[in-house]
Amino acid sequence: MKLFLFLFLNLYSSFLFSNELDSLFNVLDKRIVNHNQYTEFKEKKLNTLKRDKLNKDISLNNMYWINRQLAMEYYSYMADSAIYYLNENLNIAIELNDKERIYETNMELSSILASLGLYKEAADALSNIDRQKLNKFQLIDYYLCHRYLYSGLSFYTQDKRRGKEYQTLYEAYQDSLRNIINPESEEYLRLEETLLRQAGKGKEALAINDKRLRLTEQGISKYALVTFHRFQAYRILGDTFMQKKNLILSALTDIETLNKDNAALSNLANILYEEGDIERAYRYIRFLQENTNDYNSRLRKAGIFNRQGIIYESYQNQNDILIQKLRLLLFFIAVLVLLLLSALIFVYRSMRKQSVTNRKIKEINERLNSLNDLRKKMNEQMSVTNLDLAEANHIKEKYIGYFMGLCSGYIDKLDDYRKMVSKKLSGGQMSELVKLTRVNDLKEIERNELYSNFDKIFLHIYPDFVDEFNNLLQDDEKIVPKKGELNIELRIFAFIRLGVEDSSMIAKFLGYSVNTIYNYRAKVKNKTKIARDDFETTVKRIGTCAGNSNEAY
Repeated sequence: MKLFLFLFLNLYSSFLFSNELDSLFNVLDKRIVNHNQYTEFKEKKLNTLKRDKLNKDISLNNMYWINRQLAMEYYSYMADSAIYYLNENLNIAIELNDKERIYETNMELSSILASLGLYKEAADALSNIDRQKLNKFQLIDYYLCHRYLYSGLSFYTQDKRRGKEYQTLYEAYQDSLRNIINPESEEYLRLEETLLRQAGKGKEALAINDKRLRLTEQGISKYALVTFHRFQAYRILGDTFMQKKNLILSALTDIETLNKDNAALSNLANILYEEGDIERAYRYIRFLQENTNDYNSRLRKAGIFNRQGIIYESYQNQNDILIQKLRLLLFFIAVLVLLLLSALIFVYRSMRKQSVTNRKIKEINERLNSLNDLRKKMNEQMSVTNLDLAEANHIKEKYIGYFMGLCSGYIDKLDDYRKMVSKKLSGGQMSELVKLTRVNDLKEIERNELYSNFDKIFLHIYPDFVDEFNNLLQDDEKIVPKKGELNIELRIFAFIRLGVEDSSMIAKFLGYSVNTIYNYRAKVKNKTKIARDDFETTVKRIGTCAGNSNEAY
């Protein structure tokens, strides 16, 4: 009984955790899609500050204050701009001969330069500071800058001897910090938590992190930092659920505060990739790449570039498998349609031979039974294929389903037609059957409906096909079909885009002769503005799309 209760509680907890993560992922996905709204708010705030600088009567002191606000706004948003305004402030401080501001600005410059991997420039900025003239609060910032500088140098240097020296200096500045920081301050707690994580003490680090979490609030950059450190503690403990949860919370805050030096999303993409969620990892790493390009950190760029290559290759392989399955499924559908058309022709001919009516009907029934068996087998194969496609693009899967419904409809119509024939034969209504067989409208209606469905489905899968196709043609030779439809030329090349290049197969589907298909293909290739030999290869690439840093803050 206890074992059963234990298993039940475990299963229930797993269900709750899964729902919580799904909800958090949905929020994160929506925030990434709508991230521009935060950019607009940020730009309005920056523009307001920049307008204040245009005041001709503004004093150097006020100019310094506005520049500092701009630098802080740009700090994690656009590093180059932050450096620009800090350099302006350095010039103002020198002009005012204000040592305190000179030191303050140099430390701010050192911090952002070190975050970009510009360690030489960061060290130069700190060398301009006379430590003896710093007050206690400035001295804390001074030690913090050196600790951050030597942390990066020890991690990234390729020189092992220098790496040990940098590590020694890092530890020395860390010890100095512990001696002067208020033990009740957030910075002291952060320092103690870091030491515990470095010692592999995940539970003790979490206990300190709990205190830090109570001292901050959601929606500010400090919350993103605390939750990221929380992720690092859970990584030591091996708790994957809590790692992902805290990375999502950190990433959500980074997006909201426009922190483009985002380590949380990078680590989250890496975990998702290792778990096999390639599509979501690829989306996150692409979004992160855009942020990193704006922020312009060479360290972050290098890390993301390496991860992106690995994730993109996996993403592309997944798409290639999906396309292969799609082509195979389309081939099966085409075969099934041809079989159905053959059955209709067979029925039509059999009804014209009254002398062997009973024998022909029996053959048709046998043929229909065979087709039903084939349909069942095909449905079983399609069910297996649909399960494999469940992790891939849901939209394409839905439109493939349209074809399956169409084929099923054709079978139902054929069966209804068989029953009607059987009923009339049983009732001796031979004249009416003969009259029905002489009507050609049915074939034309069904063919037009097939083309219409093909056009809709193809344009849903490749919505930009017509525009991209026209881009390959000369300006005065562009093809303009009716909205939501394809004409004969576009249908031919739609088949080529799907990998069906055999003119005889295309001719059978479209109801034209092979020579007509050849002529259309040649005619269109004569209108292209690229090499004729490259045209069909280029068409086959239409709609094809291209596909983490573990560094702590």
